[in-house]
Amino acid sequence: MQLPAPLEAVLYDLDGTLVDHDHAARLGVNAWSATLGLTGDQWERWAVIERKWFTAFENGEVTHLGQRVERCREFIGRPGLSDEEALAMYEDYLAVYRSNWQAYPDALPSLQEALGRGLKVGILTNGAEKMQRAKLERTGLWLDEMVMCATVELGAPKPQPESYRAALAKLGVSADRAVMIGDSLANDVEGARRAGMHAVHLDRTGTDGASISSLDELRWP
Repeated sequence: MQLPAPLEAVLYDLDGTLVDHDHAARLGVNAWSATLGLTGDQWERWAVIERKWFTAFENGEVTHLGQRVERCREFIGRPGLSDEEALAMYEDYLAVYRSNWQAYPDALPSLQEALGRGLKVGILTNGAEKMQRAKLERTGLWLDEMVMCATVELGAPKPQPESYRAALAKLGVSADRAVMIGDSLANDVEGARRAGMHAVHLDRTGTDGASISSLDELRWP
């Protein structure tokens, strides 16, 4: 897919775009389930709960920590857990999740290509900077020239327009000279375009003919 010109900056999503979140999350939740006495593959049930509460965070209905608390309460069926108890239990999931982070093979070459062409590169991710920066560093994806734009610190998650504006301000570029690349139609395509940016949808399943299925398919101006 040919990227637009003139182009000054590219914003990448992180989970599902550069790093295989689902792989790590599935291993994490099944290891955690075993400690809770839950049998069988709990991945599909967890994925529904995760999407429900992360969407609530994206809509401004709960905080980033709040969605973790509610995920834990619902998953283990204990709505009366205190915030502190829920977050402590959630750490058992996070420990395995963190240990299984892995980059997609096309991620690092794409980041290097963008930087090599003189573009400003930012990571616009709906998460907290500490974890998301660690994710990039541990998978070998963090490059010193990049700019981390974690929405917890920016003050508004995607697809809220303030998130894209804040990221563009950190990069020092206008919306019409920047492109957002990611796997979420709502967050990385529709939200970015409403903010005046160009956008590219990454569908790694290859089922959407209007999208790219690999970052290798990007054609730089």
